[in-house]
Amino acid sequence: MKSLSVSYQTATDIKHGQALFTLLVFIGLLTITGSTLGDSPEENTRGMKLAEGDLSVATNEIERFYALGNAARNALKEGKVKEAKALAKELARVTPKYRGNWNYGNAVANANQILGQIALSKGDLEEAKKHLLASANSKGSPQLNSFGPNFKLAGKLAEKGEYRTVLQFLAQVKMFWANPNDRREANSKHVAGMHLQQLDSWRKQLQAGKVPDHPRWR
Repeated sequence: MKSLSVSYQTATDIKHGQALFTLLVFIGLLTITGSTLGDSPEENTRGMKLAEGDLSVATNEIERFYALGNAARNALKEGKVKEAKALAKELARVTPKYRGNWNYGNAVANANQILGQIALSKGDLEEAKKHLLASANSKGSPQLNSFGPNFKLAGKLAEKGEYRTVLQFLAQVKMFWANPNDRREANSKHVAGMHLQQLDSWRKQLQAGKVPDHPRWR
């Protein structure tokens, strides 16, 4: 899969970005060898449900692997913390098997971001910091390279004064989201340059002891 060059700033744009992120995951699902996804309108519907995190329509392990991230995120949004933690741990457990898969970076990010948020909600600051850094410990993915990671956990840690950890997180994110020198296509290079400017702005705010004032951090 190729990286889709998209940049978004406002809360409305973020919602659109999340929808596009899910759409890109659906497109990725169509590349599964031997899969029937995309063969019919019914299979297209099933594919979108998988991309949205509906585990009930997964028919094998790799389909479940693709769905687990959003399934865990959905559970956390609904206040089902125990379920979200179990799903995130399952995702973290199976992810090493798919290191060469395009969804690997998404899985690393999703599992650790969710586990980090849960740890922080229970007052375990060190565990939350560990998961924040682990969430960016990959080469990215088609989705992460275009839309970037979730910054909410970083924002919550910054609010608690953990600027050093958050700055380290930004340095890791830069490697796959704000890397214009590594991009070949002109528009992709331009957008990555914009991301680099954004990261530099956030870095300066953090170094000044401030939490970045941006919707993505809230």
